[in-house]
Amino acid sequence: MGLSDDDICDLLNSVEIKSHGPEEELDYICIQSPFWRTDLELSEDIVEEVGRLYGFDKLPRQLPMRSIKPAPRNPRRQLKQAIRQSLSHAGANEVLTYSFVHERVLKNAEQDPSRAYRLSNALSPDLQYYRTSVLPSLLDKVHANIKAGHDEFMLFEIGKIHDKELPLNDENLPSEQTFVDGVYASKKPRAGAPFYKARKLVDRLLADLNVEADFVKIAELDADVPAPFDGQRSAWIVAKNGDKLGIVGELSQTARRNFKLPDYTAAFSLDIEKLQDNLAENREYNYRPLSRFPSISQDISLRSSVEISHNELLRTVRQCLDGSENLHCQIQTLGVYQPKDDATIKTVTFRLTFTSYQQTLTDAEVKPIMDNIATAALTKLDAERV
Repeated sequence: MGLSDDDICDLLNSVEIKSHGPEEELDYICIQSPFWRTDLELSEDIVEEVGRLYGFDKLPRQLPMRSIKPAPRNPRRQLKQAIRQSLSHAGANEVLTYSFVHERVLKNAEQDPSRAYRLSNALSPDLQYYRTSVLPSLLDKVHANIKAGHDEFMLFEIGKIHDKELPLNDENLPSEQTFVDGVYASKKPRAGAPFYKARKLVDRLLADLNVEADFVKIAELDADVPAPFDGQRSAWIVAKNGDKLGIVGELSQTARRNFKLPDYTAAFSLDIEKLQDNLAENREYNYRPLSRFPSISQDISLRSSVEISHNELLRTVRQCLDGSENLHCQIQTLGVYQPKDDATIKTVTFRLTFTSYQQTLTDAEVKPIMDNIATAALTKLDAERV
């Protein structure tokens, strides 16, 4: 406004508000309001009084300066949104269920109700226990959708869980964990195991999140299999740094019978916090432009013992491709064949799609890479190329 200290004091003194300018040791104006001016309590009231006495019409018409920097994004919210987009694009449907469940739901999922927190003033007997995992709530909705005429579908939910076996937090309250769980169910007759359908969805989700992980046999890790998964038909999802992100697999026969699920049913469960930690280590997204040259695809079938896991075969193939410079390769598992007359062997077929950014590839240029894969598989895993 261009008012000096003396001008401000003159304006205030004119309405019997005693004031005097700053002294030598003070850099502020001392003001004493009269007893009848009960409206003057804060420093902002004095500023408003000066503006009124000076004339609001004389004040410069200028907006106050403020930062236009956008608010920082919430990393956890961004991760949840990315998970929703990835699973939705894959054809899954998100559902929202109650965090509180009936004791029957926990027992149907072969989970121990004593590990769940019980509400003393529950609104309903159906909402009496806090769930220890999100998956039972989803399984409880599958049969209703099957009866409604939906022969094939996938449900997923991002929710919170509590478990008495988890340590208390800093405020001495029950710890809270966030998981994304999903279940795929199909009443239609299908070939193959439902495990690979659920794994394909997890593979896509991890690829969209730029998280590298391996699928490890349940027996290879010293950890209990979380109910209601079948330990023989499930696998741990382990990140490159050793963090156990979750589990994917088929459900136990008891759980399928209790929830009246179709035989072709598989599920997965992922820890959001562990995913967030691995996102921090993989923040750099490698942009790769589209190649001007066409791709070329080659199939390779490896026959091995049933004791050799799919993950071991896939890891061997990837190791052979790591040294291929100026080539981008995508690996897709086409199928797993096991003859009826011999249950000790299996044949896994991979499709490798090669793309060069310098030239059009030919079969002769790709053949040495395929031969190298076959040699490595035979040497390391005794897997023969067929």
